[in-house]
Amino acid sequence: MANPSIVYPVLGGTTTLNFLRPPRHVPAYSQQAVRHDNVATSGVRESVIERIDNFLDLDLEWVGTGSDLQAWAQFMTFALQGGVFAYYPDSSQTMFTNYWLEDTNWTAAYKAPGQYSFHLKFRQVIT
Repeated sequence: MANPSIVYPVLGGTTTLNFLRPPRHVPAYSQQAVRHDNVATSGVRESVIERIDNFLDLDLEWVGTGSDLQAWAQFMTFALQGGVFAYYPDSSQTMFTNYWLEDTNWTAAYKAPGQYSFHLKFRQVIT
């Protein structure tokens, strides 16, 4: 299995961000329901569901300074503006999912000399 990649539009074309190291602590599923519950006096519950959102949480623990960190910064400039991108969990395969960045800020935190870490939360785009 190859590392993930992200493909996103830049200046009329596309750019691919290849993960040099795999993300860690990636949950199999992360869902959140938007639901309204009402419990009647009799104890009967009524639930009205609007939607169920699917998320992808990634921990990038070792992003090296230089071209790797620069590629992430370029992608984050795009993603923080609300653009849609394709996430390939295995860059050697054709299966992908479209996401938006759920986060509204990004900090590449110091981890060790020449190494940075950050957490990302993506929301699946439903078309």
